[in-house]
Amino acid sequence: MRLYWSPVELASRLARRGVRYNFASGAPDPGLLPINEIRRSFERIYEKYGAAVIAYPGAGGLRELRIELSRYINKALNIRVDWRNIIITAGAQHAIKILSQLLMRRRTIVYVENPTFVETIAPMKFQGARLIGIPMDDEGMNTHKLENLVRNYGPGIVYTVPNCHNPTGVSLSSDRKRHLLEIAEKHGLKIIEDDPYTSLYPNTGQTLKSMNNDVIYVGTLSKILGPGLRIGFVITSGKLRNDLEKIEQHDFAASTLTQYLVYDLLRRGVAYDVIQKAHELYPRKLRELIESLDEYLPSALMYRPSCGFYAFINTKANAWNLLRRGIKQGILFVPGNKFFINENRPNTARLSIGSIGINLIRDGIKVLSVIMNN
Repeated sequence: MRLYWSPVELASRLARRGVRYNFASGAPDPGLLPINEIRRSFERIYEKYGAAVIAYPGAGGLRELRIELSRYINKALNIRVDWRNIIITAGAQHAIKILSQLLMRRRTIVYVENPTFVETIAPMKFQGARLIGIPMDDEGMNTHKLENLVRNYGPGIVYTVPNCHNPTGVSLSSDRKRHLLEIAEKHGLKIIEDDPYTSLYPNTGQTLKSMNNDVIYVGTLSKILGPGLRIGFVITSGKLRNDLEKIEQHDFAASTLTQYLVYDLLRRGVAYDVIQKAHELYPRKLRELIESLDEYLPSALMYRPSCGFYAFINTKANAWNLLRRGIKQGILFVPGNKFFINENRPNTARLSIGSIGINLIRDGIKVLSVIMNN
């Protein structure tokens, strides 16, 4: 399998040079990151646990963190879970990587939304999986077309971001969530639910996991406590849970230090405080982005985002060419072609509200409109 750079990574490298309007970053708003609380937790865990915080981590994750995380998952995500069925990973991307190693082989059929998040499908491709793209609209994945494709290609795995989709920002409707679960039961499909954004917005709708316990759930605390902490998790049971613990022996997964740190932050309620602030800020930022696009680029939105960090647009011209011009004007975004499965769509781009200041969004879209219209 050929290795390649993702457009997200390439855009991140460009961002390090410094840009005024960063619509590329998937990182959370820096104003919400609990820097002072993290510093206090560092001091607390070193004082309380000593050398244990820099010992080797155990496969599966720190027991104390898994127990505290089960409480968080129940409260913030409305998923009831036994702590023993939580596997700690080094972020959600690590979770997807090891799930791909365990569940996918050459020609394994994997059904994904089209477009989908480019960096999560990379390890699936590396395993040799055959990705089948499912068209989307403003209600998420078209589950009727999914069922037709399943009849053609047979059973496999569905990888989905049903709430606050990356890169489109849409959410799978309640009817389609139920239909997806019915299709999975009828045709023997495994479902991997990737869910980084549900807790950041109020009223995002149910997770698939809360509707059916057979769903393999991938979550993260990166968008709440900070992406550099690299704490994600998988909720599953039985043989797959045991196999995930075994495969973590290969890399020791998340560091012991950050696991103790996140345990202390969760125990002291810091994550809930951040979530409350996120519920205020991110909907405002997304509204600002949508209203700015409607004003300056009224035909650009390909999907109407409802939550999350992203909007996906038609750039009319080649997005990489526009990006080269945009960088000179201090604007950065992620070209969208690689988000598609077996489609060449060079005239698309992903815009993010994650880390850009709310006061810069409108001016940034105005600059983008000038670049696109010229």
